[in-house]
Order: sequence, then C-alpha cells, then structure tokens
Amino acid sequence: MGRGAIIGLDGVPYGLVEDLAHRGVMPNFRELLDEGVLKPMRSSIPAVSAVSWSSMMTGANPGVHGVYGYTEFLPGTYVVAYHSSRWLKAPPFWRRDPSKRYIIINLPATYPAGEVNGVLISGFVAPDLERAVYPRQLLEELRELNYKVDVDYVRASSSPLLLFKELAETLKTRVEVCRRLVERLKWDILVFVITGTDRLEHFLWDAYMDEGHEWHGEFLEYFRHVDEAIGEVVNLLGEDDALMIISDHGMEHLEVNVNLNRLLEDWGYLKLEREPKRSYNAIRRGTKAFALDPSRVYLNRVGRYPRGSVEKSDEERLLEELTELFRGLTWRGRRVIRRVYRREELYHGDAVDKAPDLVLVPEEGFNLRAGLFREEVFEREEGLSGKHTEWDALLYVRGVEGDAVPDNPSIEGVLPLFQRLMEGEPS
Repeated sequence: MGRGAIIGLDGVPYGLVEDLAHRGVMPNFRELLDEGVLKPMRSSIPAVSAVSWSSMMTGANPGVHGVYGYTEFLPGTYVVAYHSSRWLKAPPFWRRDPSKRYIIINLPATYPAGEVNGVLISGFVAPDLERAVYPRQLLEELRELNYKVDVDYVRASSSPLLLFKELAETLKTRVEVCRRLVERLKWDILVFVITGTDRLEHFLWDAYMDEGHEWHGEFLEYFRHVDEAIGEVVNLLGEDDALMIISDHGMEHLEVNVNLNRLLEDWGYLKLEREPKRSYNAIRRGTKAFALDPSRVYLNRVGRYPRGSVEKSDEERLLEELTELFRGLTWRGRRVIRRVYRREELYHGDAVDKAPDLVLVPEEGFNLRAGLFREEVFEREEGLSGKHTEWDALLYVRGVEGDAVPDNPSIEGVLPLFQRLMEGEPS
C-alpha cells in the first residue's frame, strides 16, 4: 500500500470547479481532469460541515458517528453545546489505523485536536489555536507564521477588500505549513483542507454569478490562488500517490432566510418566555416542537427534556401534522420546503436516538435558520449571498476511469473509496 492525499475544498460545488477549470481560471484543476474523474457528490443531510466532514473522516452515517450539527443539547437539558471532536462515536481514519503516519491540516470538526501518529491541525470551529494542534511542539512555528484557523468574520463581513486580503494570507500560510510538514516528515496520508472557499462563497456568491459585479474579478482571483495551492500540494506528491479532491457540500444563491422557530411559534407548537430571552431555556410548558440550526426539528418529549410535553402516543400525529405544514409552506407563491425527512429515512446506527425527528431540505434560494426570538418568518440576509446545498458537492479521483467511481457518490463513501484507491483497486 502506497501513500495518499485528500485535498478538501470546503463548500465548493461541482459546477463551479468544472466551470472555472474550463474557463482557464483553474488550470491546475483542468490538467487534473485529464488524469482522472470528476463527479458531483451528495453531502450529508443537513449539509453542515460538522456533519459532512464527520461522515467523511469516519466513513459512517450520522446515525453511527452521532454528529447532527454544530450544536446539540446537553442530555436532559435545553442547554446548547457547541461541537467537540469528543462527540464522535465512530473512530476517524487516523484512529482506525494508527500504524500509518498522518499529516492533517485544517480538517473541520476535529477540535480539540486529539492524539495522532503524526500531525493534526484542527479546522474551524477552533477558538484556541493551542488546543487545535497536535503535537503541541508545532505551536511555536505556527505562531511565528501567523497561522490562522479562519478569517475574522466580523471584520471581513464589513469590508470585501479586507476579506480578500485575509483569505489570501490565510491560504498562503496554510500552503507553507503543508510544504514544511510534507518535506520534514515521513508520512503515509495527507489531508489538506481549504475553508476560505466556503467563506468567500457565503459572503460573495453573487460576485461569482454576476460577471458585472464589482468584486467578480477578485472572486475569480481568489480561486486562481486556490488552484495554485492545489498545484503546489499536488507537486509535493509522487506520481503514484493516490489523490482525491473533495468538497463537503455545495453552494447556491441565498434569497431569503426562513426562521423555523418563528414558524413553530406561529403554528402553536413552540411556546417561549420572551423576557428575559434565555436561549432554549426559555421554552415553556406546553411546547410540542422546536428547531435547531439549520433545519433540525425535535419533538419536546416527556422524559427527554425538562419541560417535555409530548407523550409517545402523540408522536406520530404530531410528526404527520408538522410534515404537512412544512410541505405546504409558501413564500410569494413558491414552495419553500423541497423535502421533509423522518429520522429513520436518513439515519441508521446506535446513535439514532440523538437524531432530530424531522430534517428539512429547502427549495433553491431558501436558507433555513433556527434562531429563537425572531420577529418574522421570512427575512432578507444582510451581508451574505450564498447558502449550502446537499446535492452538488464534488469528488475528484486521479488515475481512474469513470466506472471506478460510483455514479451517485456520497460524502460517507469517500473514505472506503480512498482506502480502495490506496490499495490500488480502482483502475
């Protein structure tokens, strides 16, 4: 078995790289297209990086690895906790085979960084660089290079110029760290993820879609930098090293936000103590259902939540009612929800009891949100123009023919495919 590398492009849809490769914006990717296969890939549902990257690194369904979003309730409470790598209930690939040596750079949903045979630098969300790095001896070098896990959202959202500057600097440093580690260490598997792509698309997707947009040229220029980074990483590999390039989800234009908890309040399923506003601890008795970001709906079950009010005998009726209401939701004559999934339609495994009862997939342009205390169901988004999609992530595999890659690949199928590629099976 030889070496292998996975390059991740967070949030990049299949259609964008195909377009920019053929337009000459991404010449390195265009060259790679002649050497392998590029296909659209299904993301996780919901298409959230914490879920999709967890599915990639474990090769497992969320019902097995137990991650359903960036936030979860602490057991028996309405207290929301932010994602931790310790939530993962299935082993990631570097724990499955600790005999191999790994270099893992900027992989989301791995914070805090745990022990690995090699190097692990967590991707977002990683509030403390010190806890995002293993081994700790690498910290001093990263700080000297001014290594950043992510761009400054607040500052960047107020200034596109600052956003492009931070994106370029962050990417340049990340490539330099990758080069140093690959040249310094004996390694078997390299994972290198670029997350600035997702940030740019969220803020300025309209700059990609509209050639007359004032930032269209800068958008393309950043993807030229991304393509150069891909070229530099590929040049660090041997010709016989396995190579995959993937994204965790796609992206499309954001037209309007849909506030699910506001909807549930209006329909009478959610009752909140509005003063003081105490997050989910404001849920009152009599609440039947509530939502967590971005599109997860939970029944307020007796015995599971402190003020649970839904008995087991009422669950099916409530799920049917909510499904019909969501299916019938419209905005300006357009259907809002494309699909309403029951948990058992999406998830299987020992962690299914943590899964949401319903998961919603919106129609194009609708961005589902679960923030509490919103005054309107439909709100325009200031400062953001791109939103995640479930169906058009990308999968590229070097050195194979088309029939070696499934026709309808999924993010949880990446790891098994990569392992076969490392063993030289696909051809």
